[in-house]
Amino acid sequence: MSSSSHRLRSRRAFTLVELLVVIAIIGILVALLLPAVQAAREAARRMSCGNNLKQLGLACLNYEDTYHTLPWNNDLGNARAPGNPQSRWNQLSWIVAVLPFIEQQPLQDAVYKSGNPGGYNRRMNLNTIQPISLRETVIPGILCPSNTQDAIRLRQRSGYRHGGQVNAAGTDYSGNLGHIWGGWKDCGAVPEFNQEAPPNFTRMFRKGQNPGTPWVNGENLSEQTRINGTFKYHGSVRLAEILDGTSNTMLVFEDMHWRGGNRTDRPHDKGETDDCAWMSGFGAINSMRNPINNKDPRFLQGAGDRRCHGWSSNHPGSAQTVMCDGSVHAVAETIDNVVRYSIGVRNDGQPHSVP
Repeated sequence: MSSSSHRLRSRRAFTLVELLVVIAIIGILVALLLPAVQAAREAARRMSCGNNLKQLGLACLNYEDTYHTLPWNNDLGNARAPGNPQSRWNQLSWIVAVLPFIEQQPLQDAVYKSGNPGGYNRRMNLNTIQPISLRETVIPGILCPSNTQDAIRLRQRSGYRHGGQVNAAGTDYSGNLGHIWGGWKDCGAVPEFNQEAPPNFTRMFRKGQNPGTPWVNGENLSEQTRINGTFKYHGSVRLAEILDGTSNTMLVFEDMHWRGGNRTDRPHDKGETDDCAWMSGFGAINSMRNPINNKDPRFLQGAGDRRCHGWSSNHPGSAQTVMCDGSVHAVAETIDNVVRYSIGVRNDGQPHSVP
């Protein structure tokens, strides 16, 4: 065998150094590509989440077209006596009301007849819904794909003065109560931002100020008129009451119902609170008073305090909303507080476009 043929055969394999170089190059390419893949996946999740909001917005508008009012929350039925609604009013969310408009008519029928096979049951709440499988029914269209929580949320509460904690399917979207300071939504740690208010409305962020940020007792019917958003604790809002314009007023927004926490030595707790069941009239509504993605320990009151969560999402630096005209927008968490206030309130006389 000639020496030249021997040299040709000896060069057919990679050396160890060449193999390591190839592996290193592949590793670098994967490292460069991975963020782009993750970003593409999140963009797809964000688009899906926005489409969910779009469908909920259309469902609310179709409901309004049918019943001439936006969806009822905690439907009163025929029982309109004042006082504690614990034993005499339905405690079911506006999401239950719009089920037929998101292709869930059989589910609504089953919920309304729960515990009363002969007809409509006027004393329903999350605790009384039977069978259990009903309250654990997961509706993909009301869950954001970017949320890391389980679809079934643990130890959920029905509402004012209802005892018991039950497991129930959750929602990642809340109807807009407006900029209020009310029952179950009264996080005291959030600052009043008075220095940012315009000269003609210097008290707009002050807790309990009406007009501004009114206090609302959620179980008192006479105080429902103080609500300045598009949903109420009990009752509904008509489109004619949206004086700042449907394109300038929020309808439904992303709400991850984070447990939060204000300990600086612990990470922000993204587990669920006990008020995020889609059937619950308290889990499906929230105030616009808290800043977007409220993670500042100074603005929180300890992990699990349901009063301090609000407009939030896992989309980087932003959260989405559907307006009363059906348009969907992603809004940066750095939004000016006055603008956030204005798009959350239907009648402050200071209409702002969504930034």
